[in-house]
Amino acid sequence: MTSDISAVLHRLIDKLKERGQSEEEIVRAIDSHGDGLLEKLADTVGQATHNPRETFPLLVNYDLPLADAIDAGQYQGVHASFTRENFPPARSGQAEVEIILVRYQQRMESENVLRELDKEGLRAAELSEILAFGAEYPEVQRRFSVIGLGSVWKDRKGYRNVPCLYEASEGRYVDLHWWDDGWYSFSRFAAIRK
Repeated sequence: MTSDISAVLHRLIDKLKERGQSEEEIVRAIDSHGDGLLEKLADTVGQATHNPRETFPLLVNYDLPLADAIDAGQYQGVHASFTRENFPPARSGQAEVEIILVRYQQRMESENVLRELDKEGLRAAELSEILAFGAEYPEVQRRFSVIGLGSVWKDRKGYRNVPCLYEASEGRYVDLHWWDDGWYSFSRFAAIRK
């Protein structure tokens, strides 16, 4: 156990060095901020241990036509607004990514979720990634909604909408939900490391 903790501390120091800090600067910063800085670190680690996250390896083909990506998921219902015009591709090629499902313990607004993800070095998953996830891991959305805040579409009334995977009595759906509604704690936000 001691060697595991030592390894984690070494990794933390390595991450700080990658950001340009020397060991002397790290010690000086911790000393000058006292226990406050260590309390923040303890809070972050504590939250992570109480908020375990599921991760899923995924190959995403960003060049796959939207209709084909939707068909691959074999959904019982698809919102009619999922079109190339409304959701133009943001990336191209193929990439191996890891989808991290992030859950917050309280109701969250979309902007707050994006800020929290950014603090952790994560970005919100986009439509092509959500669709690939739904096709590869269809059972996950039977347990909880999976939200992709990385693709936003404004409808004709000006409301912002984001893709969401969920299950209803008829089966699995890929749908749109309002950005401004806020999200309950049972939702999971699909995220990817930057």
